Amino acid sequence: MVSISNIMRLVFIVLLLLLGIFSSRVYGDDAVCHRSTEGTDFWFGFMEGRNYRYNLHYIEITVTASVATNFQIFIGKSTTPFYTGSVLQNSSSQIKIPLNLGEATGSETIQEKGIHLVSENPVNVYALNWDQNSADVAVIYPVPSLGNKYFTMCYEPNVDDDPEHGRNSEFLIVASEDSTSVEITPSVVTDGGQPADVQFNIILNKGEVYQVQSLNRNNLAGQGDLSGSFIQSDKPVAVYSGNFSTTVPYLIGASFDHLFEQIPPLRTWGREYYAVPLLTRQADRYRVMASEDSTIITYGSNTVLLNKGDYHEFTLSFNQPTRIHANKPIMVAQFSQSQRTDGTGDPFMIILSPVSQSKNEATFVAYDSHEINSYYVNIVVLTSEKDNIELDGVPLGFFFKPFAGTNYSYTQHPIYPGNHTIKNLNPDRGFLAYVYGYGGYESYGYGAGFNLDLVLDIGQGLNFDGDTLPICDGQSLVLDAGPYFDTYLWNTGETTQKITVSKEDKYWATGTTTDGCYQKDSIELIRIQLQFTINTVVSKKTQ
Repeated sequence: MVSISNIMRLVFIVLLLLLGIFSSRVYGDDAVCHRSTEGTDFWFGFMEGRNYRYNLHYIEITVTASVATNFQIFIGKSTTPFYTGSVLQNSSSQIKIPLNLGEATGSETIQEKGIHLVSENPVNVYALNWDQNSADVAVIYPVPSLGNKYFTMCYEPNVDDDPEHGRNSEFLIVASEDSTSVEITPSVVTDGGQPADVQFNIILNKGEVYQVQSLNRNNLAGQGDLSGSFIQSDKPVAVYSGNFSTTVPYLIGASFDHLFEQIPPLRTWGREYYAVPLLTRQADRYRVMASEDSTIITYGSNTVLLNKGDYHEFTLSFNQPTRIHANKPIMVAQFSQSQRTDGTGDPFMIILSPVSQSKNEATFVAYDSHEINSYYVNIVVLTSEKDNIELDGVPLGFFFKPFAGTNYSYTQHPIYPGNHTIKNLNPDRGFLAYVYGYGGYESYGYGAGFNLDLVLDIGQGLNFDGDTLPICDGQSLVLDAGPYFDTYLWNTGETTQKITVSKEDKYWATGTTTDGCYQKDSIELIRIQLQFTINTVVSKKTQ
């Protein structure tokens, strides 16, 4: 039974989402607070991909740069470079890594297959795991953008009679420092026998990786999708998740593909996302995951209530560009569907970025392949900035279309294989971009680059068009500065992450990390009187 008080609370929070909230944000030391996918020091790894054609399967690293630079690649604990090279300005360099050195295999064993890339100047790094008719690409985060807390995003395994065709969901942990203590709580039974929802611990050293795969045997209970597994470490780690090879959605006889994405740490999740349909598709599938209990998510006319680590799956058609927003931080994944469901190409997964993580410039590669014949980039930008966006020096303003009822616009733009650069000519603004390609039985997709800044965001709502938060007579509200800082100070004198307020006033908080990042955020509460009639409140929860 849902109590009247809970219904009233849900209705009020939904009302807050509709009214909107804006928090004026002040940033401290940009060099410390600002993190992105661009950097000079990377630790990463490759999850196990389908090896359906043993002589064709390979893994590959792509390095792009806006400024020419030299770089080196090391594997495992070796201090001898595996590869030394350079990349020209606004160009790319691609390096294949032997499978036995760089691709993790099996479940729950420590392997020395971490890859370390260091460069003289900032670069973007992308990782491709390719097999005939099964490939995906991930954008790689530099060490300063790594975190200590993660939830994984995978997909339901589709177990096939051919063990190299369809099986495990999986995730991979890569240590960037020695003696890293990692706590893992899998959401389902693992292939090594670890039970669901029971924490186990491991110790990793720099250069070591630890892959966890779901139990995959036909007709066994407790196996399946590792989405919502929780990972916590005492030192920064990189986390990747997806599937060895599966179909999207789960469908007998559909096309299989590897799913591979780097997962953003909890501290970088956001509240406002924009879903752009993948060009040529009939529909795309999405999963939204909550970082906290009592998270209310809205998309279109739909409202969903989720608890920590839970996710909700839905589809949007080719003509439904949609704003997805929540009262607390969420993670959003976009899935391209299998050929049998959508006509061409196999599945891939892209982790979408919140609008708070936009980037000013990105150089990327549309991977050339004899199996891919169509290449595209989706770009999201403030409508006021659309005329400042250039692709390879060509203005794109004419091609943008608005998200109805919002300040944002998007374009789905065909591109050719090879190197590309997107830039916002306004240095104070950015964009979000996603690259993808399709062929008959092949596809891939990934984010072209984005920021991963720490965010201090007060309140239970999103940034809209005002700087006020309504409060009803006799009601109190919890203001939350977010869990990503080490110390807090409110103008009320309180030093906790959250405070409870009940009077009309302006409130602000500062947050500081031990490495010197400082942020301040403020919001004003205005008392209002509400009169409304409750007809029906529907909440949905998917686990």
